[in-house]
Amino acid sequence: MKSLLPGGIPAPRQPLSMPARIMVIVLIAVLGFGLFRVVFGHHETQEERIAWDVTVALQQNDLPGVEKWQNVETGTQVTHAIVGHAADAFAPLGKLEKIRETSADAATRIHQFDVTFDKGVVRETIKFDPNDKIVGFKYDLPDAK
Repeated sequence: MKSLLPGGIPAPRQPLSMPARIMVIVLIAVLGFGLFRVVFGHHETQEERIAWDVTVALQQNDLPGVEKWQNVETGTQVTHAIVGHAADAFAPLGKLEKIRETSADAATRIHQFDVTFDKGVVRETIKFDPNDKIVGFKYDLPDAK
């Protein structure tokens, strides 16, 4: 039961100690930052996931990994030579860090990406069919980081 001072006035609460105040402030800041990232942070798109998979497959000179994302018509045009050439360009760039979609045209289904590696950035342009299969893929030579 609450202790009351004479006259029915509630007794004042004891203030939090300094370490407890700091802990409360830190907890609020961490929760606020986490909420901000969830609400306003970048959410990976389906096209970014596909671009990631294809880029990793190209970097590893993995023809089947590239072919699985190709449209039926364009799949036959992907050769060991094309994948090998891309592997030669991507392998020296080191670990793939992130892919960000920089533009998308819904009418043409052409998407552009900045692909960031440890040692450089590649700009990729991918054209998708309605089933999210690749019908066109090109990349610009890497920029040094």
